[in-house]
Amino acid sequence: MFKSVSFIIVVVLVVFGWWFYSNITTLQADSGVRVNNLPWQIMVVDPQTLHVLDLDIGRSTLDDAVNSLLSEYSLAWFDNPDNSISLEAYFIRVSKSGLRAKVILQLDASSLDTDYLKKNSGKPEVQTSRSIKYPLDDLAHTLKDRKVLQLTYIPKINLDQDMITSRFGKPSQSIVVDENTEFWLYPDKGLVINWNGKAKEAFHYIPPADFDRVQKSIIQAAEQVKAGQDTAAPADVR
Repeated sequence: MFKSVSFIIVVVLVVFGWWFYSNITTLQADSGVRVNNLPWQIMVVDPQTLHVLDLDIGRSTLDDAVNSLLSEYSLAWFDNPDNSISLEAYFIRVSKSGLRAKVILQLDASSLDTDYLKKNSGKPEVQTSRSIKYPLDDLAHTLKDRKVLQLTYIPKINLDQDMITSRFGKPSQSIVVDENTEFWLYPDKGLVINWNGKAKEAFHYIPPADFDRVQKSIIQAAEQVKAGQDTAAPADVR
């Protein structure tokens, strides 16, 4: 009996989430309060800055994100196969205008001392991308002024392609990497949508000045897969 009731509750929540996402507008119900922090409300401020979800990607800091997203978060840095390093923050329970999601921030990792990081990191984990992930929560207070370079938004509910098109419009380019992975590109919005048959869809927000580089890395990954080469997912949109 308990399992049946639980199943019904889950179904109701999923249906309500789908309806809410499909019908929410820029006005919050009938209150007359204008909402401007929905994931499809994107403003290109300048080539280096993209405004979305109350943050200026390319200008806001980790501290700004903590104060805006109001969620518990964790930090990690990555030692990547190409010898570069990257720094990410994970916000697991973000709610904006009633929409729940996970948010991942890619932070500026320039001038970080890798020897110091390794001495102060948690246990390393090898990723499917072949990067090595190091937990970094003990150093969060020292990284609060790091700039947000990119933002990834992973909605809690499952969204279909028709629903996404109704909000973002049709992409200017669609790139199929393999049978499970497809990317929709919106250069004018600074947006890449990642469709993954084995995981949740993800929205990647990238300032226009950096979009061309990310686009090229996706195209290169797709070409390598078609050529039968083993390749990791592009680090910017993993």
